[in-house]
Amino acid sequence: MARPGSALWLLRHELRLAMFDMLGMRKDAASMGIGKKTLAVWLILATLMHGFAFMALSHATIPAGPPAHALLKMVGALMAGIFTLMLSTGLNASVTALFERRDLDLLLSSPIPSTSVLSVRLAAIAASSCTLYLFFLAPFAHAGIVLGQFRWLGIYPAIIGMTLTSSSVAMLLTLGLVRWLGVRRTRVTAQLLGALSGAAVFLLTQAFNSAFGPDVQRIVTRLASLFDQGATLGVDSVAWLPARAALGMPLPALLMLATGGAVFLLTARLTHRLFLRGVLQAAGAARVARAPAGGVRLRFGRGLARTVIVKEWRLIWRDPQLIAQVGLQLMYMLPLLMPLLFGRAVSLPTVAAALVFLCGTLSSSLAWIVIAAEDAPDLLRGAPCSQGAIRRAKLAAVAIPPLAVALLPLCWLGMRQPAAAAIMLLACAMCACNSALVVAWCSPPAARGDFKRRGKSNLARTVFELLTGAGWAGLSFILMYGQAHGWKASVVVGSVMTTLLLMAFAATARFFRVKPG
Repeated sequence: MARPGSALWLLRHELRLAMFDMLGMRKDAASMGIGKKTLAVWLILATLMHGFAFMALSHATIPAGPPAHALLKMVGALMAGIFTLMLSTGLNASVTALFERRDLDLLLSSPIPSTSVLSVRLAAIAASSCTLYLFFLAPFAHAGIVLGQFRWLGIYPAIIGMTLTSSSVAMLLTLGLVRWLGVRRTRVTAQLLGALSGAAVFLLTQAFNSAFGPDVQRIVTRLASLFDQGATLGVDSVAWLPARAALGMPLPALLMLATGGAVFLLTARLTHRLFLRGVLQAAGAARVARAPAGGVRLRFGRGLARTVIVKEWRLIWRDPQLIAQVGLQLMYMLPLLMPLLFGRAVSLPTVAAALVFLCGTLSSSLAWIVIAAEDAPDLLRGAPCSQGAIRRAKLAAVAIPPLAVALLPLCWLGMRQPAAAAIMLLACAMCACNSALVVAWCSPPAARGDFKRRGKSNLARTVFELLTGAGWAGLSFILMYGQAHGWKASVVVGSVMTTLLLMAFAATARFFRVKPG
């Protein structure tokens, strides 16, 4: 057993926390443990992944010896995509380790050396990330053992080396941002960078399928020429080291492990002072507002609705974690907005459906923050004003930001096709309001820290959110199709039926509403 206070003892504690977080730890202190349902889901998913890997490798004919150039390029592209996802995971985990856990000041005041604290925290980030990606990729190595394709055992050293490197780079980037931008801005910037790196693969695939597909294809073709045989980044360069390691070549596999270990040790040793400085800044990151010049001026002329709206926006603006998490949804709008802004030929019904659905998703997230995660519900209930007026003001605070985002491409479209822009704006407004109402009806009170886990806490609300967003997206698609190709009988019937379905969804959601206690 590890001696209490040693690095191994602390690492075991960190790994237990990571396991509980991954497998679903119960919040009840009297019955803390692993959620059995979550564990069962993970086991079923692992079985399915092993079955899929076995079927994929059993039908693949890969000759022995050095891997072919085509296979090397395919695995190399996969490793590059996985590295971006690892960097995203590492950035989010680094932000959590420095700013969200709030236990580093206690650990640094204990007899444990600060170098051990940094090394253990970095090792825990790397181990949790490595476990996640090996869960999805290790079944191919296991299936390869059964089928006699032992080259796939190289997945283990490739993923371990990439995880050590990506976690170290993520920690270095986070600590560098703390020194450059400060704690508050780093929390937002690091999480946005993590979200952007994680969404990069999605954005790239959408760029191929969008109106910019030919332009992107030409750029990718030029870049791909750099990886041909004999080029600067040819098959003999270091750029192919992860792919060669994943395909079971011994020397690249050893080099991946050695490189990852060296980067990890250098990060833990050389960033010690930067780590301590970041922890101290995080511990003293409370902001004190300056006293206004001329004394405090009380202003009561705003009105109830404006006061509530401004109050909700200020609370969201003061929470950088929520800004980063909600901002991730805006990144997925980029493939939709860019063709409209640059005047490319696009399918307006498809763009309308996607834009409406994303407006509804953003409205649902904001509604959960503003309504379900209200910090002082009892104070609002005891206020000397109408509760209906407060609810309407909260719904306005939720619906205005998605519409403001949608107005950017719709104003550009309105100068060319006013009728289409008006239909899309109306659909976005109705979807945003309907999605906010569904959350207001079906969401019990919650804490803002549970924003990431909001989908697991209430299945009914999640289903109604998806049905509402999909319904309004379908209706906008039908309306835009009718506006472009004529209002045929099938278009009118489809729009009427979709409207009736939306009314049924709304009535059902209101029937299952959570009544305040």
